[in-house]
Amino acid sequence: MNLKDDAGVMYEMEVLIELDNVSKFFGKHRAIRDATWCIARGECVAVTGRNGAGKSTLLHLIAGLAIPTHGKRKVIADSLRIGYVPERFPSLRFSPEEYLFHVAKIQGLSNEEARRGVDGVLSFFQMHEHANRRMNQFSKGMLQKINLMQAMLGSPDVLLLDEPLSGLDESSQHDMVSLLGEIKNQGTAIVMSVHEPLLTAALADRVVAMERGVIIRDALYERGKAVIGTKLAFHSISLEAMHNIEKLNGFLYWISRGAPFEAVVRKECSDEFLLYVLKEGGSVISLQPLSQERAEQLKYNADAQKKAVEG
Repeated sequence: MNLKDDAGVMYEMEVLIELDNVSKFFGKHRAIRDATWCIARGECVAVTGRNGAGKSTLLHLIAGLAIPTHGKRKVIADSLRIGYVPERFPSLRFSPEEYLFHVAKIQGLSNEEARRGVDGVLSFFQMHEHANRRMNQFSKGMLQKINLMQAMLGSPDVLLLDEPLSGLDESSQHDMVSLLGEIKNQGTAIVMSVHEPLLTAALADRVVAMERGVIIRDALYERGKAVIGTKLAFHSISLEAMHNIEKLNGFLYWISRGAPFEAVVRKECSDEFLLYVLKEGGSVISLQPLSQERAEQLKYNADAQKKAVEG
């Protein structure tokens, strides 16, 4: 698999799994149509599309949980390990330690390997203090952590996630994005079906778009292309004027409320905000267009800082 880096230099990535002209039927319904696709070591692919587009079925085919009706699934790498995180995870009466130990044994690990693996994921996910609590007492965010932990036992080469942020509150979503970022940095290939742009912007190297079982687009994630907002930095306005800014049409959120003031506003409304700041006697420092990725990252950072202050 050949790609270009930011300088335009070609380089080769090690392909782990290939789908060769794969179709999948359920009765007369063709859920996947003629999919030719691959995943390489260390990359992250976001699979997007509406409900029913075939995202989950594609993940099942990649994982080997579903057998192609036509075409072939090829595992290229030797001794490939795959971790799978389903969208729904049951609230069991096991403790995390008990559950993970049983999963490790099902994977064929010895008692010693199982204990070492369980201790490793408990440490990585900072869950030792919850290791002996009953999982039926856990929140959705905590259960999703256990869901991810079971998939990480044995250090998989490929991690497959089906809507990993589904049903999580904002704080738990941010925690999950951070954990997946750490996993990606370790060199694990990730394939994730997603609806949330935050997850794509934070992690994806490629984006696969699906429609009615067909891969209609498979391309590198174009960072910094789509301008959706503007960051306005300024100082020297009154507290009342600052509060009034929040009421203007197109205001999105504050990055900083002083030294200097920094607000993110909709691109098409940026002139109105600029004129308002000048009218109120303020001094404009900069007016910076923002890509979707950068706007989402700034929002993520702003929310995290707000929670830290409130906490």
